[in-house]
Amino acid sequence: MASITLRKRRFEFTPGTLSWFALIGLLLLIGLTSAVIVFKEGLVVTNLSNGVPWGLWITIDLSSIALGAGAFTLSAVVYIFGIKRFRSIIRLAVLVGVTGYTSALLTLVIDIGRPDRFWHPWVYWNIHSVLWEITWCITLYLTIMLVEFAPVIAESRLFKDRPGLRRFGHQLHKVAPVLAVAGLLISLLHQSSLGATYGIIKARPIWFKPSMPIMFIVSAIAVGPAVTMAAAYILEWVSGKRIIAHDLLRTIARFSGLALLVYAYIKFWDLLAVTYYGATPGSERAFRTLSLFSAYGFWFWVGEVFFGLLVPVLIFLMPRFNRRPVLLVFGALSAAAGILINRWNITVSGLIVPVSYSPGIEYVLPAQAYSPALVEWGVALGVVGYIFLVFTLATRFLPIFETSDESKVVG
Repeated sequence: MASITLRKRRFEFTPGTLSWFALIGLLLLIGLTSAVIVFKEGLVVTNLSNGVPWGLWITIDLSSIALGAGAFTLSAVVYIFGIKRFRSIIRLAVLVGVTGYTSALLTLVIDIGRPDRFWHPWVYWNIHSVLWEITWCITLYLTIMLVEFAPVIAESRLFKDRPGLRRFGHQLHKVAPVLAVAGLLISLLHQSSLGATYGIIKARPIWFKPSMPIMFIVSAIAVGPAVTMAAAYILEWVSGKRIIAHDLLRTIARFSGLALLVYAYIKFWDLLAVTYYGATPGSERAFRTLSLFSAYGFWFWVGEVFFGLLVPVLIFLMPRFNRRPVLLVFGALSAAAGILINRWNITVSGLIVPVSYSPGIEYVLPAQAYSPALVEWGVALGVVGYIFLVFTLATRFLPIFETSDESKVVG
């Protein structure tokens, strides 16, 4: 069958295409049904509790924001540092960022229990709350990304008869450097604040340490561009077009590999120095409780180091591996798995250990139990369906890649 051209952006309703949309429809149906159940019955249908109020959904939230960090990283490379050769992948990076941040907002709408009050942080200010600052930063940064992405929508064939709209999109594109600077600053703020959420809660001795904000920033900067690189390769395989130069994608992979080495250094320093020398009273007992009474022990740390650091670093930095697109995609997926493991471990294990002090209760209780309920998994599948749908429609109908007619068919 003829290759799908980037210019026409049309669907060919092959059995494979129909099967793909059937899968997306099924995932969205499961997610929508689960969301309706949660809205109707409340959070009581989940396995969340007063002791463990954050679980699978907050893990998806933190992971989506980290995996979408390629948008501000690559925008900074192009518009702040002036490395124009990365311009061809900027639109894809922003698409990944928009998808990641809107996915995070979808899970938050379900998780907050009262979605009708989503507007409260913007009206009722609590300047002493880290979560309030995160809400503002994420909202502002998503707005910036939508403004960055607006010219792509204006250039689509849907508005080919609206020259005024296209001119407006072109004018928006001129302020991209300003948006890149603002996006970088706001991203650094909320990425670090997400890590600081536990780092400021002294009653949770496991994560009460100053290294958490730094590790959240560095891990996002390292893995975000790798996810964008993997998305470019996958879209190339699906479309049959070489849309982004492979040497550029390998450069991104090497950057992610070096950034992951920096993250590995900080992580080992955190284990050997911060945890040992700078631990607060109660942290040793908390780790003991975590290891003896729950499934969230030291092996979670080992799993993140192996899947999230060792495997992708070897693939990204060794020439014999980073010349093979399949391995680069596998390395990016492995790094993304490391982010998921890390965010899950921090979100859940930081809560299943009882607080170090509670009136009338001694700190000898076993860890609190948590495993996601079926309705929580259903919402997660719905978010996955949303991601698939956004990418499918955007890459088919929007000019995500600024390619010339001389693009070569590679499959």
